[in-house]
Amino acid sequence: MSSTALKLSGAPAKAPGRPPLSVVRGGAGVRQAWFSLAMLAVLVLGLLATLVINTALAEGSYERGKLVTESTVLADRQESLTTDLDNLRAPAALAKEAMSMGMVPAQSAAFVRLADGAILGVAEAATADKRFTVITSPTLPKSTAKSSAAAPSSAPTSKD
Repeated sequence: MSSTALKLSGAPAKAPGRPPLSVVRGGAGVRQAWFSLAMLAVLVLGLLATLVINTALAEGSYERGKLVTESTVLADRQESLTTDLDNLRAPAALAKEAMSMGMVPAQSAAFVRLADGAILGVAEAATADKRFTVITSPTLPKSTAKSSAAAPSSAPTSKD
């Protein structure tokens, strides 16, 4: 047989100076076991870290929810207190409180100039016969109250 025929037949050609190939058995299995264990440990540690981070985020989310609820309650309370304060500061409320304490409006005003202590204007004593001109509570005129009570309802009635 010629060398060309050997090459075509698939039989290995022996190279000059090379030793023949053989299977070498060694500790490659032990190295693969350690690598597999190391990769498994990295995977487990990664999953545990993810679990811890997710738990911390969930706890923060619950805390945020509680704080938002508390903030809403406090904002509602502030609005309620502001409304109450505005009602107490209203001219009608102040006039009503002044009347309940027996106060009456002044007839005239006098001012003290602080620079030299001079009194500007003449103050007169207030009398109880004059009342405040501020409306302290809403009232309907008597003619309107009677006509609205006597007028029939204009709402449509349903016939079942």
